[in-house]
Amino acid sequence: MQVRQIILLTALVTYLVPLVVGLWLVAFREVGSLARIYYRHHYLFDLGFTALASVGTGLAAYFLLRSMLSPWLRLEAQLGALIEGRGRLEPVGDAHADRIVSKINELLSLQRDVQALEELTKNTVAQALHDGAVQSLIAARWALRQGRIEAVEAAIQEAERAIRSGIAQLSPPELTHLPLIEAIVTLARRMGLEVEVFEDGVFSEAERAEIYRIVRHAMENARRHGGASRVWVQLSVADEVVVVVEDDGRGLPEPFEEGQGLGILRARMRMRGGRLTLSTSERGGARLEARWPAEGKTDAGADR
Repeated sequence: MQVRQIILLTALVTYLVPLVVGLWLVAFREVGSLARIYYRHHYLFDLGFTALASVGTGLAAYFLLRSMLSPWLRLEAQLGALIEGRGRLEPVGDAHADRIVSKINELLSLQRDVQALEELTKNTVAQALHDGAVQSLIAARWALRQGRIEAVEAAIQEAERAIRSGIAQLSPPELTHLPLIEAIVTLARRMGLEVEVFEDGVFSEAERAEIYRIVRHAMENARRHGGASRVWVQLSVADEVVVVVEDDGRGLPEPFEEGQGLGILRARMRMRGGRLTLSTSERGGARLEARWPAEGKTDAGADR
């Protein structure tokens, strides 16, 4: 039985029972034979009718409260099971409670994304250091044993680049000393790319760091997989922070398989309540667009 029907039935019982009791009292008083019996034992009759009315309304209220509270009791039991690590929440049969269940499940999903993001970031940095710095240092050691000084220097330089790249993935050092546009231009030059940056708005520190990560990923893919030589970056902020990166490379391959780096960006966007799309650009290459809700504005001209 639906909650609305139970409420209507409870209201009906609550109002009808006292009405019926009142009619019975009138009948006892108006019918002579019954009136004599009533007046002789009216205390018992009044007590009985009052008890009947109280029991009827009390039972109606009890079943009403039981029906209204049962979804929340089921939710409480599920939350207890959730704390013990037993899966996600299921709908409990109440519209409001089910909306809460849905929000809690979204938070659980976000928590899993955070954990996955941390693992992906650690694995990416570890792989970069292993494939770059560690292998280069091993090569330098062998070259040193053989007395090839030039090879040693080259291997050490390669290891240095790998270590700097790993540090940059964790915390971009350019943003500490440069405005956002200059940091992006410096990044593009280091990758051997030409870049045009269009900026509309002032970004917070957290937004600047997120923008830089997105642009760096798009540039690395444009150079490595697309063979691009030029990149266009559009940055704006109003209700949302919008980052669009396009290149003149070969575009997206067919079939396209999403890599680990793009998975990290998608997880970060989901954590921020945003979205990330990758498509073919009208300029011939790839187009990466990221959007997420904007934070409070920083002081005017911080990035100018």
